[in-house]
Amino acid sequence: RRVLFRSLASYMNAVETIAAGNNNKLDQDSASISIKLSALHPSYKIANVQRVLDELVPVVLKIVDLASSLNVAVTVDAEEANRLELSLMVFAKVYARCNENYQGFGLVVQAYQKRALPVLEFLTSLVEKHNRKIPLRLVKGAYWDTEIKRCQEQGLQNYPVFTRKVNTDISYLAC
Repeated sequence: RRVLFRSLASYMNAVETIAAGNNNKLDQDSASISIKLSALHPSYKIANVQRVLDELVPVVLKIVDLASSLNVAVTVDAEEANRLELSLMVFAKVYARCNENYQGFGLVVQAYQKRALPVLEFLTSLVEKHNRKIPLRLVKGAYWDTEIKRCQEQGLQNYPVFTRKVNTDISYLAC
């Protein structure tokens, strides 16, 4: 719990610092903040889904509410593939509850994950349901070595990420 509150305080302070530098503007040239959900919750695992949702959604909503009031964009950073569903659950719950006029709550999507296109379809459904945009940052991926190693250690045949760079490049272009 102490980790949760220390990280929350750090993020809140960072939002205020960024806002001071942005001169109360929210546009493409404005500085923004990326938040790491696993840094905000000590048990950020799908096995703890209900606990994470109950405890983390209000915390993220505090950050987003402050950012909204100060015109600072907030992006939920990418996590490993085994945390994707949990990240999307948290994102969807916060997105549904944040200020309806706030256009700065976004997400990082990793094209090296085989689920990148379905993630974009899910996000499109949220946009249509709530009638506001979701800023996206499309990246090729950040945890490739870890994802491959984890699957190899578990003796899995299939990986959640593309194992060849050319496939990641194609996924990136498709996304």
